[in-house]
Amino acid sequence: MTGSSPAIALIAAMITPAVLILASASLVASALVRMARVVDRARNLVAIAYERTPEKAGVTAEVLRTWLEDHARRARHAEQAIALLYGAVVSFIATCLSIALDRAVSGSLAWLPVSLAVLGTLLLFGGGAEMVAESRLSGKQIQDEIHRALGQMEARK
Repeated sequence: MTGSSPAIALIAAMITPAVLILASASLVASALVRMARVVDRARNLVAIAYERTPEKAGVTAEVLRTWLEDHARRARHAEQAIALLYGAVVSFIATCLSIALDRAVSGSLAWLPVSLAVLGTLLLFGGGAEMVAESRLSGKQIQDEIHRALGQMEARK
């Protein structure tokens, strides 16, 4: 086949946004898993707070408060990432549709798919940045918990 039909050219043009949709969806899935982990851990800490038994977690009430505040920040980052990444998926789907629409009107709407693709990319970037912030908080939390546990082990010697 030396030349492609307009239909094949249209489908080929729609492939790139479809790949970006898959990438965005993969990041959404990852963000949802991270959010679930934050929620599970926060619920455990909240139960300890309600029972007024921070020593159950081997910490003081002030440390428990700090952990809960950190989890609230992590949850906000994960929630924001999820919203931005879903927005990217929607934008890339709209990009696919706008490519078809642009072809239907003989290329007079070329600015629309380009604008939607740029918007989707910016949303993807924002969602990724939020996930980096959440991951950094997660890393900080685990390091703090490890150092605290090691300190308690040393104190018991």
